[in-house]
Amino acid sequence: MSEDVVLRHYSNPRVQEEIVRFSQDRWIGIHCARKDTQGRPHLVRYLGRAKLPLRISKPEDVPKLLKIFRFLQPRTFYGTANVYKKLSRPEDLFDLTNIKACTPTWDIDNTVEKWAATVEAALEIISFLESSGIRRSIFVKFSGRGAHIHVHQEAISPALRERINPLDLAYALVEYTRLKLQNKFNDIMLRYSADSLRVDNEIDVQRLFTSPLSLHKELDRVCVCIPINELNNFTLAWSRVDDFKHYWGWDIHIPGEADELAQKAYEIVGPCPTLPRFRRRRHPPLDKQITKFLQPSWVF
Repeated sequence: MSEDVVLRHYSNPRVQEEIVRFSQDRWIGIHCARKDTQGRPHLVRYLGRAKLPLRISKPEDVPKLLKIFRFLQPRTFYGTANVYKKLSRPEDLFDLTNIKACTPTWDIDNTVEKWAATVEAALEIISFLESSGIRRSIFVKFSGRGAHIHVHQEAISPALRERINPLDLAYALVEYTRLKLQNKFNDIMLRYSADSLRVDNEIDVQRLFTSPLSLHKELDRVCVCIPINELNNFTLAWSRVDDFKHYWGWDIHIPGEADELAQKAYEIVGPCPTLPRFRRRRHPPLDKQITKFLQPSWVF
């Protein structure tokens, strides 16, 4: 894809507005086409010698950042699962009390040729969430090859987030759901011969997810959001760079509707294991938790 096409896409005001809607108060990353001396694409996450965390808070920030990093050929915008109270210095990123909210996200990785398997896995997750009381706060994003299933971060109430770290709640909700559905994912993989199908929990303190309407980092496609009732109708034509089809209502949500499942998941799974903590373990190791809680009475 030429630099002109990239710039034309990101000059679209509606594209800029969607990136801002998703990126507000998140730590931003920009994937670039230019590679370093070891052959790896540059991923920009800081600004200037002061290493200020990258932020996007208004539409004009998008072309501004493209201009600043033009020599690296910027292409894809990402944002953390975490939403922060402040992002004015590097230390803010590693203060767990600075996390205001976190977006639970299931990463369905697959080949686009096996999209039907991706859709079925997505619908299993959505069905489980809806049966657990989360009905209006789910959105789906085409990731270029697979899909991301998100629960809006405000579906977990401020009151619950005050008691339990938001990152722990998001991690536990994703992991609990994934474990409950793993047998179904395995069945989907076998029925579709989808050897590449994986449903991962990638929630951690630095993880990035593609912004809605960002370009894919390698493929000439737009990462569009898809209405849940249109998943079976989605085709690659929706992701055309110059003629994309996008669900603009992706951020609809009901505050607090994920509280019950998030708290239950946290009680079973416990906190995110990748976080640095200086406290006594409150839960047994994860493998023992799985053995204990995935008994026949817990299998759907």
